[in-house]
Amino acid sequence: MHPDSHPNSSNHFIFKLTKTVFQALWTVFVLSTGIVGGVYAFSLWGESLSQILMTTDKHFWYLSRASGVIAYALFWLAVVFGLLLSTRLCRYFNAAKVFALHQYLSLLAVGFATFHAVILLADNYMNLNIWQILLPLGFQTDRIGVALGQLGFWFLFISAFSFYLKKYIGQSAWRWLHFLTFLAYMGISIHVFMVGSDSRLLALLLFYAGSQTVVFVLIAYRLYALRQVS
Repeated sequence: MHPDSHPNSSNHFIFKLTKTVFQALWTVFVLSTGIVGGVYAFSLWGESLSQILMTTDKHFWYLSRASGVIAYALFWLAVVFGLLLSTRLCRYFNAAKVFALHQYLSLLAVGFATFHAVILLADNYMNLNIWQILLPLGFQTDRIGVALGQLGFWFLFISAFSFYLKKYIGQSAWRWLHFLTFLAYMGISIHVFMVGSDSRLLALLLFYAGSQTVVFVLIAYRLYALRQVS
């Protein structure tokens, strides 16, 4: 019997197909939830949705704001799941699923962050070019705050796609490269407070402060656990 005709090969194919379909559905679910959540948030705490759609000279700016909040939320969740893995708190969860969430949320955060920046090219008021979007210190206003966000994005980009380099560079090099996640989170966290106009809203201010507190607590726990082992 040919190996490909073995019943186990058929089962393996069905398993891979099911896994791929599940991952695609999960990605669609996360994207849909993020978009709906962003629209709902701005309909409550910002200008009404009808005003946003009618204000033709500002809708690209609103889209950038909404996608930025979603990107930050996805990145925060990715960091939390990563810290759960590194602190061994994931023993209370399914480690494989936590790792998968950590990976896919990182990639989704990169996607929304890219949209957050690129959509500003269509804003006639800001009149930006691609190099101002890609390179730090290209903005004329809020240069430091924007630059920290841009650096944070590139660190996040490298960290997120390092998953695909892991088998080529080895576990040790990958772990060091993955530490860029912390630099990315620090830069982006400062960015949302310095530049994000939505951080003045009480609900988002509480979310930013609360989410960053969770991350700092998990980092402190991780350092404490490493000290106990040593």
